[in-house]
Amino acid sequence: MNVVVVGAGLAGLSAALRLADAGRRVTLLERSGTTGGRARAFRGPHDTPLDWGQHLLLGAYHATRALAARLGTAHRLSFADGPIPMAAADGSRAHYRIGTLPAPLHLLPALAGLSQLALVERLALGRAALGAKLDARLHAASLDRRTAADWLRAHGQTDHAVRSFWAPLVLATCNAAPEETSAALLVAVLDRGFFAARDDARPLLPEGTLDEVLIAPALAELRRLDVELRPREPAAELVLDPTGHAVSTIVTASGERLAADAFVLAVPPWSFAGLAAPHAPLRRLADDAAWLGTSPIVCLELWFDRAWLTAPFAGLVGGTGQWVFAHGPGAVPGAGQRISAVLSRAGDLLDDDRADLVRRIVEELGRHFPESRTARLVAHTAVREPRATFLGRPGQAARRPGRTTPIRNLFLAGDWTATGLPATLEGAVRSGETAAWAVLGTTRERAVA
Repeated sequence: MNVVVVGAGLAGLSAALRLADAGRRVTLLERSGTTGGRARAFRGPHDTPLDWGQHLLLGAYHATRALAARLGTAHRLSFADGPIPMAAADGSRAHYRIGTLPAPLHLLPALAGLSQLALVERLALGRAALGAKLDARLHAASLDRRTAADWLRAHGQTDHAVRSFWAPLVLATCNAAPEETSAALLVAVLDRGFFAARDDARPLLPEGTLDEVLIAPALAELRRLDVELRPREPAAELVLDPTGHAVSTIVTASGERLAADAFVLAVPPWSFAGLAAPHAPLRRLADDAAWLGTSPIVCLELWFDRAWLTAPFAGLVGGTGQWVFAHGPGAVPGAGQRISAVLSRAGDLLDDDRADLVRRIVEELGRHFPESRTARLVAHTAVREPRATFLGRPGQAARRPGRTTPIRNLFLAGDWTATGLPATLEGAVRSGETAAWAVLGTTRERAVA
């Protein structure tokens, strides 16, 4: 059986790997010259390997961790268990830390450390935890009709608590403000992650780049399995058979026609919409993909002459950015530490002059972290991703497609499909796995028939 997988991001790589493991002959197309999609790597100052934007994982990323184990790199995903500073613009800070007791008692140190919240606000976090558990099971259908802000207020969270604690969390996990995020996505994050088992709630960081931990090892394994990798080969057109119920070939941008028994489109929603729109059976899916929209992220990489952030990462309360991550200096001369500053939902910053944006964020870091003021900036670069994620607004659940389509041999993967999660690495890996299983399941059913 031949399968063509379009897109070599994490979803496409996961699908191709699962299919190749099952003995299928796989051709993997990728429009760009690099693999990994929005988890790809690039080279910064002095040839420093960098991620295309900083990522934070959770222990709840079971599929991603299983993929790393499959690739022999699980040891390069490490839990960050120390207290995480939550720094305010006046220089004060609270700390968030996952405890060692079983759930839900693992949250007690976190609640105690959130000193920016009044005691009654900290206690109200428990009400949100219980609400997430109950609503995920009893009211799942109605959650996607509400915003995260509405849901939080209905569960006893004050405006101050939303600004000081929930907003950075929602921006980091959903890439949208609480006022525009679907409550279903926030509840999924809370129920499956922060308020789940202790290990699920623990932050997880890659050692090195995601390319080193996941992407390059996946490519090496695919080559070992004789998968045909074709970079710089975008899919330009789907061609249906005379019945209109199956894809017969994919036409590439170079005009080549690739026939296969099954096709997996592991592409972002805007690319899928362009391929699907000409075909009546797929037009509704194309419209839904376009409706999902996009949300940008900007990530600044800042090298300072000395280390000033002692925690692996920290939150910024009320800042332009939401999170900063500490790294070694790499090969940049005169550097003592690299800081990654993540600015989610950053559409108004995409066109800003980089030097002005860097100056603004460095000044902001000085307010949140006074210890950084004496550190000298020695190098910087920026990642601007205008289409980092889909926009997870209310109504998104009904618009996100499943792994199958009205075309019997066409399957979908991607973090924007119906994973029940925001646009995350975990959603991408899961979607690739489920698309591959759909291909394999269809094959088995036909063999039995």
